[in-house]
Amino acid sequence: MNLYFILALVFSTTFLVFFLLLRMLRGRLDPTHKRMQEMSRGTSADIGSAPSIKKGEAAGTKAGLGRMLELAGHVQKRDGQAKNKLRKNLMSAGYYQESAVRKLMGMKRVFAIVSFAFFLYLGFLGDQNRPVILLLAITGALVFYVVPDVAINSKIRRRQEAIAGGLADALDLLVICVEAGLGLNAAIMRVGHDMALRCRPLSDEFLRVTQDLRTGSSRENALRAMSHRNQVEDLKILVGALVMADKLGTSIADTLRAQADSLRTRIRQKAEEQAAKAGIKMLLPLVCFILPALFIILMGPAALTMLEAAASR
Repeated sequence: MNLYFILALVFSTTFLVFFLLLRMLRGRLDPTHKRMQEMSRGTSADIGSAPSIKKGEAAGTKAGLGRMLELAGHVQKRDGQAKNKLRKNLMSAGYYQESAVRKLMGMKRVFAIVSFAFFLYLGFLGDQNRPVILLLAITGALVFYVVPDVAINSKIRRRQEAIAGGLADALDLLVICVEAGLGLNAAIMRVGHDMALRCRPLSDEFLRVTQDLRTGSSRENALRAMSHRNQVEDLKILVGALVMADKLGTSIADTLRAQADSLRTRIRQKAEEQAAKAGIKMLLPLVCFILPALFIILMGPAALTMLEAAASR
């Protein structure tokens, strides 16, 4: 077994892992898939107790796997700064559990150990020398060690885009609720429930704010914690305006209405900016791919005729 076969195996394994990971993320983010899962869970609950037993067994298996990952991802006390950074990233991705950091670290370590052993086995199977085997195993372990971080960063980016996209509708609902007579806290809770189908991440954030308010946190701290978790510019502007209106005692309804109009204006300006950039972005593929093919089609016959005429002389 030569080195090229080992490299082919490594490439196919990496491709398969990333394909399964993307398929899993698509299944979790696709609204149609989520709706079908909710309908299937409701149907299973109506049929009888057998699906409930299977669901309990699956939940027990998942809980056992989670405990194993927690044990594998135990973070030392001296790693407090790295732990805080991981916790901030996980909260930005929507994972608020206390054990999320340990599970992530456990997943990274398990991926690294398993990939190191797998590539080491492939190297010995291919009868390669020890430095090449060791280099291959270390490279595979490093690559798979950062795979969870890449997935978390990708989810953070998609979640921020979803929150920015659903914020305008949430603001409109907040204006309607406040003008109908609800207080801001009750309006946030109502919009959090109503936005579940439109934008699940924003709904979760509003419900998280409601939970913080119920546990005794002030409105300013709860709102600033929401903006700190998500790092969305429009959300920061809204939170700043609400905190200022709360401190100065101005009308919340007028503040929300002004913020809704300003947000719609910013969304329109961003769309116009993207449309203006489209021509520049199309310039590179036009020059590199379309124009050479066009020149070949137009000037190719003439060039061949000139070459034949020059050869005949």
